[in-house]
Amino acid sequence: MSRAIKISALDTLFFRDGKPFSIGEESWAEGLFPPYPSVLYGALRAAYFSENGNQFAKAGSDDDPTCELEITNVYLASEEQRLFPLPLDCLKDGGEKCHHLKLEDQNNLDGVFSNNVKSCVLMAPDLGKGGGKLQDVKDMLCDGDQLNDYLDGKKNIRSYGLDDFVTPEPKVGIGRNRFTKSSSDTGMLYRITMSRPSTMHNSLSIVVEYSGLDLQEIRFLKLGGEGKAVSCSHDQKVVIDSPDLKTGDEDLFKIYLTTPAIFKEGWYPTLDNIEILTAAVGRPLPVGGFHMRSRDGDGRWRPYPKKLRYAVPAGSVYYCRGSMRDAAERFHGASISEERSEEGFGIACVGRLSMGR
Repeated sequence: MSRAIKISALDTLFFRDGKPFSIGEESWAEGLFPPYPSVLYGALRAAYFSENGNQFAKAGSDDDPTCELEITNVYLASEEQRLFPLPLDCLKDGGEKCHHLKLEDQNNLDGVFSNNVKSCVLMAPDLGKGGGKLQDVKDMLCDGDQLNDYLDGKKNIRSYGLDDFVTPEPKVGIGRNRFTKSSSDTGMLYRITMSRPSTMHNSLSIVVEYSGLDLQEIRFLKLGGEGKAVSCSHDQKVVIDSPDLKTGDEDLFKIYLTTPAIFKEGWYPTLDNIEILTAAVGRPLPVGGFHMRSRDGDGRWRPYPKKLRYAVPAGSVYYCRGSMRDAAERFHGASISEERSEEGFGIACVGRLSMGR
């Protein structure tokens, strides 16, 4: 049975990407928010073993009691709102409204040249005289109602800035000797950027929908760098409307990602019976992490790193040709990530193209 758990910060939090952060070389680590789904996946597993310590010997084995854990969605919540990454085929007009890019056949555009291997391109809409200058979106959100409107093909959805809900707080520290607990003299100074989600006005939480694990008694978790405590409460699942298909099958549609996705061909997913026409994707994200444990030569159990992968960021949008009805049945609310899908990567939504495309 699928459940949802709401995670609320009690202090600053620190989540790091996969970029190098090592002694004496890369001493400045930028934080990111929200964390990758894999961070939350690991936190839920760790919480289970914390409450069931007698089961930890089975971690990573064929009898691992958390092996059926699956994250089915991750999003943010503020008061009564559910917040999702703003689709990357939107452009901001300087206010709260965003406008869709238009799908165009590259062969029909005079004076437009692109090294895009696909036949279609995305073009900015013409707002007319006095319409203002459109800008790319970054760290922007939309609420659940706006996302449903977007997936139904409606234009001019409203957006929110992540900085309305999260405040960055730089922290400078120095490494300590693990035995003497005193600071080391050289090469140990570092700086990280913590995130402080709002806990008063516009209070922000992370909601994780999951299945395959019983966490009914969990009230607190350790999360992110420094193992900061967060409070947990059970929540209701959010419903993202599937597109209205009463008009019949449509041959052009979108696939939107609510979480980052890892594909074997970089930005390009392989989807049976679906042709990718073009896409609006952001910069690739380095995704690492650690396996829960491994046995070293001295017989001790220690975590060991996972192989680095690059993910397409959340909010990316693929323009597709095929059966929209079939795509909605197969992919809406499901993962299309080709790796680590059980950790919550690649959760997709299917929607129709905006009116007038």
